[in-house]
Amino acid sequence: MTQKTEEIAKRQAMISRAPYEDMLSFFDYKHLPEGLQGISKPFNALAHSLVEQLPNHSQKMVALQKLLEAKDAAVRIAVAKSKPQREKIQNMIIEHYREGLSATEIRSKILVAFPASKITEEVIKDFAMTLETDV
Repeated sequence: MTQKTEEIAKRQAMISRAPYEDMLSFFDYKHLPEGLQGISKPFNALAHSLVEQLPNHSQKMVALQKLLEAKDAAVRIAVAKSKPQREKIQNMIIEHYREGLSATEIRSKILVAFPASKITEEVIKDFAMTLETDV
């Protein structure tokens, strides 16, 4: 293939993909917390694959919409499942903050109880600041 033919093919691919760019943006996942990225990433890959492989047809957008609904439901399940643990961690922060422990000390205690937690001292400090403003 000549360079000019390759450029024309790339432009045509971009043009055929353009109507789906807005929809594909809903499959972005890098802004999500790490645990949710793992849930959302396969949906992103599948959405992009469908746009690339399927011919233009009114049902192509329907397929993407249904896939987006499925992705959203899967992410909601993961968020709901993590809620009890988040509440326990928040209660630990409140308790230990009131005892006068530092963010470093609180994080250490959280990691003993929840070794897989990715909580940072910055998150603990931010949460503690909300406690101060609520008083």
